[in-house]
Amino acid sequence: MRRLFALSLLVLAACAGPEERYLLPEITGVETYRSSARTIQVTRMDLPAYVSDSEITLLGEDGVLRPTKTGFWADEPERALTEMLAAGLDQALTASVAADPWPFEGLADIQVAVKVHRLSGVPGQALAFSGQYFLTSPAHGNLERARRFSYSVPMNESTIPAFAAAQTEALRLLVNEIAKTIARG
Repeated sequence: MRRLFALSLLVLAACAGPEERYLLPEITGVETYRSSARTIQVTRMDLPAYVSDSEITLLGEDGVLRPTKTGFWADEPERALTEMLAAGLDQALTASVAADPWPFEGLADIQVAVKVHRLSGVPGQALAFSGQYFLTSPAHGNLERARRFSYSVPMNESTIPAFAAAQTEALRLLVNEIAKTIARG
């Protein structure tokens, strides 16, 4: 009986198929800016349900979102995108930038919060990335800004790596916009 059970588990595992995990490429090529802020906190990004799922979902030409069935993100999307945003801002600005949980004793000079409304794309066409970001000043209370963003990034191929590269490019565009807004004061 135990052998039969063990054999059936092996058969089920073999039928499940390979689970491929994908990393987002690192952000490179950000513009650099001087900032009067010494510390910047990036809160966890607010993502739509279809984006926060670890199973990769692509938009069909018919407008329907479909899971890829075998493609999964290597990290939790909310965490990965938040960390990438923080790393990009750290490259772009002269301030110390960290994602939540906030590792420093005092409050941040600037807090960045991002709400994503849309992050989807048709493979081989374009990725749409839109939402709103908020800049506040927990330490000083004199900064309250809200800005909307919307980007369209071409996807040269109909592959998951092309989709991941387009997401990274869209995030790079957002990093540049936020960094420029912070630098202006």
